[in-house]
Amino acid sequence: MNLPRIDTSNLLDKTYNILKDRILNRQFKPNEKLSIPDLCKQLGVSRTPVRDALNRLEMDGLVKTVSKVGTFVNTVDTQDVLDSFDTRLMLELWVVDKLADLPEPKLIELTHTLGVILDAANELLQTATFETFLKSDYNLAFHMEFIKAGKNKRNEDIYLNVMNYHLLASQYSLIKKNMVTAALNQHYLIISALKEKRVNALKDAIKMHLDDARQQLISELSETDK
Repeated sequence: MNLPRIDTSNLLDKTYNILKDRILNRQFKPNEKLSIPDLCKQLGVSRTPVRDALNRLEMDGLVKTVSKVGTFVNTVDTQDVLDSFDTRLMLELWVVDKLADLPEPKLIELTHTLGVILDAANELLQTATFETFLKSDYNLAFHMEFIKAGKNKRNEDIYLNVMNYHLLASQYSLIKKNMVTAALNQHYLIISALKEKRVNALKDAIKMHLDDARQQLISELSETDK
């Protein structure tokens, strides 16, 4: 695989972002060993940013390091991915309970930001290729913005790790346009309930959205296994 050489500013972040993108897009395969010398050569950087990037990726749950053996791309268990929806639901409902303490201006800012993300997603879905839309990952942006409203960095990290694991497991071929359209409509319901401060409706919308996404993923996985 040919990797792009990068300039010397913000080496750690750039190295991390490139490697993470390759892992999530399955250009590095599950169980593939990541050779630090090879990565250094292709990226044109020293060992330090590569090692630091791999450490961050291990914290993200995307790679694992075996002592005296090397670093490998994590494998994925389908049931773990499906179970991750429970973790997401737990964290998002926790945020809903926290929103009661969110000042009105911050609540307005949150609904506006979520709306901007969603409108941009809709526009891209209509104007770009479906593959380009999926790579933009507006879904992750939407949910992470919501989670950040809870003001708990540890929960943000947990949610991001769960989503990274989900992305690592999900092949683009499993995600259909009708699934995306349904998710976007469900996101609008979430924003509507949030804007109107209807707590129970907001919780119901979140539960429906995540349960629907889980069921559709199960359906697609079942078809793939036939």
